[in-house]
Amino acid sequence: MFIDPYAGFLPPLFANRPDGEDVTLRTVMVGDALPNHDGTDIPAALQMFLDLVAPAMERAGSDGFAHLWLDHHPHEQPGWRLSIAHVGPLAEMDAALEKSLARLAKSLTLTDFETANWDETRPLWRKRSEPVRLVFWGRFGRHVRAVLGHSDAAAFYLPLGSGLRSDHPATTLPLLEDMLGTRHLVQNGGIGFEAALQIGIALGRSHLIESWIEAGGAEKEPFFRPMQIWHQAWLTHAVMDLAVAALAMSGQPPLPALDYGPNSTPESRKAALDGLSGWLTTVFFTEDRPALRNAFVAGVQNAVWLDPDLQQYVQPAQRDDIIQGLVPYCRWFLAMALYNHLSNLGEGNVTADQAGFYDMLITSLPELAALNDLSTRRDIEQHIIRIDAPRAAAAFDALVIPFCDMLMPRLALAATRN
Repeated sequence: MFIDPYAGFLPPLFANRPDGEDVTLRTVMVGDALPNHDGTDIPAALQMFLDLVAPAMERAGSDGFAHLWLDHHPHEQPGWRLSIAHVGPLAEMDAALEKSLARLAKSLTLTDFETANWDETRPLWRKRSEPVRLVFWGRFGRHVRAVLGHSDAAAFYLPLGSGLRSDHPATTLPLLEDMLGTRHLVQNGGIGFEAALQIGIALGRSHLIESWIEAGGAEKEPFFRPMQIWHQAWLTHAVMDLAVAALAMSGQPPLPALDYGPNSTPESRKAALDGLSGWLTTVFFTEDRPALRNAFVAGVQNAVWLDPDLQQYVQPAQRDDIIQGLVPYCRWFLAMALYNHLSNLGEGNVTADQAGFYDMLITSLPELAALNDLSTRRDIEQHIIRIDAPRAAAAFDALVIPFCDMLMPRLALAATRN
C-alpha cells in the first residue's frame, strides 16, 4: 500500500464538489452604463454589499460566491454586472439574499440580466467578463482560505508566487476552476496522456490569445481581455498539481511566475509563458517520457483546433493547414497506442475498455481492421498512413485521445493533494 508522506501537509482538494447544474447563478446589471471599458472605482454601495454578503449568506447556511465583473461584450455598452452563486435552488438563494439586495437597490438600479446554472454561465463569462472582485462563503470560502493560506502557497500557486495579494481577482479566479470547472487532472496519483495534452492546450491558447491582443492593439484589447484572464486562470489551475508535486522533488528548478501585473504587456506575458513551458518540459514532460512530451507539445501547437473556445476564430482558409499540422501527431500517437494494444492482445492482457475502444476505432477507421497481434510497428504505420487527414483529425478528440490515455505510460507524481 502506497503511503504519501506529504499527506496532511499539502493543500486539499475541494470536498463534496457539487454538480455544475446544481449551482444556481443569478446575475443583475448594476447602475447605469459606463463610458468605456476601463471601469471606475466600485460604487460605495456595491462595495458595502460585497463586504457584507458573505457573512449574511454564511448565516443563511449557503455555499456559494459573489462575482462582480465588467461587461466587455463588443456590441453592448460596458457596465457593472453582479453574479451571485448558490448551491441549491433559486428560491433558497433569493430568500437568503433578499435583505442584502433590497439594501443595495435603495442606492443603485438593479436590472435582471440572467439566471442560469454554472455550466450555462461559465461560457458567457469567458467571452465577456472581466472579474473585479470575488467573495466566497460556506464550503467555497473554506477551500479558498485553505489554499491561499497554506504555508507553501507561494511555491505551488502561481498568482501568490507572482506577488499578487490574496484578494486580487486574478488570485481567486483559478480556484473557481478548482472547485467547479474541469475535473482534477491528476488521476490515481499520476499524470496521463490526456492530462499532458490538456496542459499543453492551456499553454498554447494563452500564447495565441496574447498574439491576437498584440495584433489587435489597444482598440481590440478590451474585447480579448476576458478570454485572456479566464484562460490564464485555467492554466494556473492546470499546473497547480504539478507544482504541488514539485514540492516533494529535490534538485528541480522552482516554478516560474506568470505575469499578472497591471502593467503587463502581451510580450511580457508571452515571455512568462515560455518560462513556464521550459519548466514543464524540464521537470515533467522530459525527453525520456516521449508520449507525455509529445502530447504536451501537440497541445501547445494545436490549441486553436483542440480548444472549442478558439475554433470559432479559425478562418476556413486556415483549416486545412491546421489539420495538416495536427495529423503527424495523431498518426504518431495512434501508432504507439496500437502497438501497445496489439502487444497486450498477443499476451492476453487487454481490458474490456481497451477492446471496446479498439472496436470503435476500426469502425471509424476501417484501414486498421486488418491489424492483429502479429503486426509489426511498420505494419501499423503503413495502415495508419492510408487514413486521410480530415478523418484522422476528426477521430483525434473523441477516439484517439481516450485510447492513448488507456495505453500510454503514466507519470507517477511524488506527492498529490488529498
